[in-house]
Amino acid sequence: MTSKLSARGVAVSLAAFLSLGQSYAADLAPPKVMPVEAKAPDPLIGFSFGSRYQSDYNFRGVSQSNLQGSYQTFFEAQFFNNFAYAGFATYQTRLPTRPDMEFDLVAGIRPTFDKFTFDLGVIYYFYPNEQRLLNPFTNPATPLTAANTDFLEFAGKMTYVATDNLTLGANVFFAPNYLGLHGEGTYTSGTAALTLPATFFPWLPEAYAGGFSLSGEIGHYFLTSAKTSATGPFGSTAPGRFPSFDLPSYLYGNIGLSYTYKNIVLDVRYHNTDLTAQQCFALTGDFRGFVNGGTSRWCGDAIIGSITFQTSTASPGIYSEPGGLLNLFR
Repeated sequence: MTSKLSARGVAVSLAAFLSLGQSYAADLAPPKVMPVEAKAPDPLIGFSFGSRYQSDYNFRGVSQSNLQGSYQTFFEAQFFNNFAYAGFATYQTRLPTRPDMEFDLVAGIRPTFDKFTFDLGVIYYFYPNEQRLLNPFTNPATPLTAANTDFLEFAGKMTYVATDNLTLGANVFFAPNYLGLHGEGTYTSGTAALTLPATFFPWLPEAYAGGFSLSGEIGHYFLTSAKTSATGPFGSTAPGRFPSFDLPSYLYGNIGLSYTYKNIVLDVRYHNTDLTAQQCFALTGDFRGFVNGGTSRWCGDAIIGSITFQTSTASPGIYSEPGGLLNLFR
């Protein structure tokens, strides 16, 4: 059983869907109709960028930073009034293959029809300078992880502005070669975001009471059997043979409270999955599992806090104010 778990530990990381592709409910509210003489021309190109610190980098219910803090950045160029976009995101990780970081490249389109907004894109997850983990107690040493877990994922998202305060969403992500293991990974989820009225917080000044929102997500990750081959992650096998091992599919959910003030977003969120500690080790290859009986805590319930700074040319926020945060960097 130990050798089987070690083989299954090839799934060393679940990559993070780009922060730059995500939107808050307030960003999706229908724009006010401006008089023709007052309406500015739509920009042909714009930019959005920011940075974030999370107390634990959690992606679809699984820690990517060994239950420790993670610094992250993102940048996006937007074309034709945000119809098309391209960008990148970086994430500080602590994974079994010890990559320098996670670097995501993204591109796609965002067509809008009345209260519906669609996001159709592609994401490439890149982990530079990965190092395969070997079992030193075998001769020759046998690999415990893949040598390269980079992979491509196709994304489809839809949001619907149900009311001025409520936004609903649906998402589908598909990886035809999940973590380079010749197996498929499909993640589907539904989301909801509710802006809380300022009257909920009568003790706060009016200027600060309107930035609270509740949001959550419920999803399922469908993972198929991974395969190894003569050119696969575990090296050579008998000619014509393609040994396979199962990766556990699982349910995932989160719910949290966010507060937005101009360009700053504070968020506290609860995450959980239905994975057992043994399944978590089989999925992640958490290095502690090789010495503690094949278990991992990377997939359990977690309360995670984050602070995000973000801005864009469409809504510069504090950048447009004299004495704003921009002056701190001069």
